[in-house]
Amino acid sequence: MEIEEPTKENAVEVIRESVRELVHTERKENRTRTLNKNRVALGNIATNTPFTTEFVVEKAKALKKKALSIEEYEKLQNALIQSEHNVNSFLKVDNILFSLVRDLSSSNSALQLCAASCCCNIALGNAKACISLTKSIGPYLVIELDTLNYPLLEICIWTMGNLISGSDKAFEILHAQGCLKYIVSLIHNCDDTILPSVAYTAMHYMHTGFKCIEENEMIELANAAVRRNLSFENPYFVWLLALLSSQKCCNTYLYNVVPLIVDYLYQNTTNNFICVTACVRILANVLVQERSGQLMKYLLENQNYPPSDLVILINKLLSCQYIHIRKETLWLIGNLCNHESPDVKIAVQSIIPRLSFLKQAILSTTRQYQQIQ
Repeated sequence: MEIEEPTKENAVEVIRESVRELVHTERKENRTRTLNKNRVALGNIATNTPFTTEFVVEKAKALKKKALSIEEYEKLQNALIQSEHNVNSFLKVDNILFSLVRDLSSSNSALQLCAASCCCNIALGNAKACISLTKSIGPYLVIELDTLNYPLLEICIWTMGNLISGSDKAFEILHAQGCLKYIVSLIHNCDDTILPSVAYTAMHYMHTGFKCIEENEMIELANAAVRRNLSFENPYFVWLLALLSSQKCCNTYLYNVVPLIVDYLYQNTTNNFICVTACVRILANVLVQERSGQLMKYLLENQNYPPSDLVILINKLLSCQYIHIRKETLWLIGNLCNHESPDVKIAVQSIIPRLSFLKQAILSTTRQYQQIQ
């Protein structure tokens, strides 16, 4: 079967759609997850008690006068994560964000954590909430990226990720304040315990602002990322690499992750569709740019796996229930078929007749586009 030559527009649309779904899912689940997660250094704040907008307004007015007690701050934090209505009610109290700035910039580390946690939860609100919060709190969040207080650092960097994913304007404000250089520095130097939070923000930064990021900045980000140990338990980090792989200037920096990704795809038994989607995307982008075809051997002629395993793997990806994975796999096959190396083309053409799910995958993705149109 002839594989249609992939286009750059298709590639961009597929990866944007994949990340959009990841972003939407994460923002939707973050509220529930935060309710049941012990916030760093704040103890167990999980509660089944619903908080009303009246409660939020009452606490906001009290906060304007002076800092709340830790216990009351934790209640407010829970109220803000429970619903967007509570966030909107909180922000309607005049100058309330200045009160959070006051406590975030105080010398009391416990108050700083409480204020930062409230900001983190507000940042899960709508775009208007994200913009208002970024204008008021953005410079203070950036300053805290230099702190040695890791619990506070983690909350601040996660808050930035929420803000950036919630509003393009929030990204523009943070980018103008030089946020990216701090993110790159953290990827280089931060402890493994907070790397997932840093990767979360870096991924959103790259996804939202790729048009504003200079080529040399992307290279610095890619260079920092590949120096860390690649963990497939961290989907944000893998998707950061996937986004970077879509930038031609970053491709050569990602060569060393190809063997790890190939091994992961062969050995993956968790059906983590988010990571698998990103991994196939990385292969599709990086392998086609390496013109000699030597890097392609990790996939097509890997001594650790017989040729039959490769066919099984690709058929598994083509028949996956998640359309994102089917799309990415078709993109990978198309890139392989159009590779500059004749040896690669020959190797791929010999595999295609054994891809029993190829036609089905093409039809299913084509049908989806027809329904959208």
